[in-house]
Amino acid sequence: MAKKLFFFFLIVSCSSVSNESTLLQQSSDSPLETNQTQEILSLSSEEILIRIFDAYKTFSENPDEAVNIIWNFAHEDNQEMTGPKERFSMMLTSEPYDSIVDLKDYSYKVILESTENIQYEVKVLAQNNNYFVITWIFQKTICNEKPCWRTIGVSQPEYFDSGI
Repeated sequence: MAKKLFFFFLIVSCSSVSNESTLLQQSSDSPLETNQTQEILSLSSEEILIRIFDAYKTFSENPDEAVNIIWNFAHEDNQEMTGPKERFSMMLTSEPYDSIVDLKDYSYKVILESTENIQYEVKVLAQNNNYFVITWIFQKTICNEKPCWRTIGVSQPEYFDSGI
């Protein structure tokens, strides 16, 4: 049980494109960069979840970008626990999380929501035609002095019979 809870909080996600973490961490006088930062900070948890799972869907096309997307939307506590990013990348491509790399399709629904947290149930059709379910949890936090959503927990993929 402790191992399962550890893994639940071990895997994390946070970004949309490989340079988003830089945008979140730096302030800039450039109007273009300021607009991009504002867009990133204003993303809903659902928009972030979609970006993360779209990265899983095309993982092998550009693994570095996919890892950046998943890593950069992670809560900083999760990054500290699972990092550095190279170690995190190895975790994503190892059992049991490798089962969702290059997934074929996915669907999701909100299963718990409050003003500070939102929990999604994500159903995945994997490359091998197996179905998995994952619980993905976001927490509202502060990024560059503005509210933003960050991944605080992800369960291990678990088999289920069929349908997304």
